[in-house]
Amino acid sequence: MKQPPIAKLYEAYSAIADHRVQQPDVNRWQITSSDNAQYYTVISSDDAQTFSSNDNATYWQGYPGYPILAVWLTLGVLPINQKILPTFEKINWHARNEAVHNHYEQAINQFLSEQTGDMAKIIQQSLDDQMSQLATLNFTIKRNRSPKK
Repeated sequence: MKQPPIAKLYEAYSAIADHRVQQPDVNRWQITSSDNAQYYTVISSDDAQTFSSNDNATYWQGYPGYPILAVWLTLGVLPINQKILPTFEKINWHARNEAVHNHYEQAINQFLSEQTGDMAKIIQQSLDDQMSQLATLNFTIKRNRSPKK
């Protein structure tokens, strides 16, 4: 499995914090974008070893984009750090990323600068640890052609 950039985990945390992950049936989730302009569809295989999504990162880059990461957080594949979760509420990553011309590191640094020094360190350490956990996962990632709405 191709490793996503850490920015996708930040976006996934915001999706969880804002309750933008819905599960209409057992193998399907809908994740609303941070600007509420569209939603993405994540589908898992019956054995939950294959996940597909129609977000741009998954579709074009082949790594799990933030919708799949948000589903994995929801399912407990990656544990949610409840202590940091409230800091991710109401963060419009789409607007932030667009403002820095998709230089994700700059958007993350802006977000971290808005936190207390201790909280910024806790967030960074927690998500770094989760990226290490992510590197050990063995899922198949595919794109799906579900329409974005």
